[in-house]
Amino acid sequence: MRTTNQRNRTLRVGPVVVGAAMVCLALATGCPPTEFTLDMEELTAEEGLSLRIPAFEVPYGEEVQDCYFMEVPDLNGDGSDIWIGRSLVGMNPGSHHFNIHRVTTETELRMEDGVDFDMGGTPTKLVKGGPCFDSSNFNEWPLVVNSQTSTEENPYLDWTLPEGVAFRLTPGEILMLQPHYVNISHQDTPYMGRVYINFYRDEETDPVELGTLFGTQQSIRVCQSSPDSTYYGTCAFPAADNIRIAAINGHFHLRGERFSIATWDGVSLDPPPEEDEFYLSYSWEDPVMDVNLDIPVEEGGGIWWTCEYEWREPATGCDIVNSEDDEQQGDCCYTFGPHVEYQEHCNIFLYYWPKQESGDIFCN
Repeated sequence: MRTTNQRNRTLRVGPVVVGAAMVCLALATGCPPTEFTLDMEELTAEEGLSLRIPAFEVPYGEEVQDCYFMEVPDLNGDGSDIWIGRSLVGMNPGSHHFNIHRVTTETELRMEDGVDFDMGGTPTKLVKGGPCFDSSNFNEWPLVVNSQTSTEENPYLDWTLPEGVAFRLTPGEILMLQPHYVNISHQDTPYMGRVYINFYRDEETDPVELGTLFGTQQSIRVCQSSPDSTYYGTCAFPAADNIRIAAINGHFHLRGERFSIATWDGVSLDPPPEEDEFYLSYSWEDPVMDVNLDIPVEEGGGIWWTCEYEWREPATGCDIVNSEDDEQQGDCCYTFGPHVEYQEHCNIFLYYWPKQESGDIFCN
């Protein structure tokens, strides 16, 4: 089975939020309301866990990526694990991505460096920008859930895991919540940024644990002199049988033209045949998040992903693009980095079961 979405190359021009006021561009015929409503219930401890990142400004011409650190509460009152069988993420329109990671290693992105923050009743430490934009600080922190769904028509990603499968939250473990909002010429945030999360308890007493895989191809160079570029990444599961892929999505920036993912035998050096593709997306700003999958992976195998790019002249000019190029070729080459306007990505977020004894998987 292969999921795809259609190419979306519309340059969105619309209202811009400046402080609390809404300024309409000259060609606009009217202004929408300054508020966008996320309609999500508050869960009790018996039902699960609700987290709320309240509204924050995303000024025009800027990207906002902050990190919110929190400790998983003891919902059961006895220190026992909490099993989650459904996640619901709601985001105001304009989000580039939203990730939740488990903090497992010491990096320069530290909870103790944050300022106190109230995340809808949950004590939180907030680190604004800075080390939160450096992916090396969290690339190897396991995923809990991610979403890139934030259109006005559909601001929710609602995912119920396969029957008998759940992910684990352990009281006292530290989670890092990371929204990335963009308000630039190619992707706008017409309202304030905001993210709501509901984790619903699973009713199974002994579920199969969900595992995660994060893969990133960082050797990206999309240059003016060679505008059509293709990069590959591979990632194998530990040698185990009965691996099933439950959900997956790809992530690149505005030079991205085509993102495909296929099952892979774990040894071949040539790309898998097209019939092995099970994911295909043409949209960088609203990519497919494919859930409710049941894709088998052969023993010792994994996945092969392909990112295809077309160079475009940067709206901000080539100087900033060249300044980020470690090779300093002066060829306006977009290289790996978090910023939509002048850097590129080729990342995958994958969820599978059963989780392997070796833990979550990372392929850089």
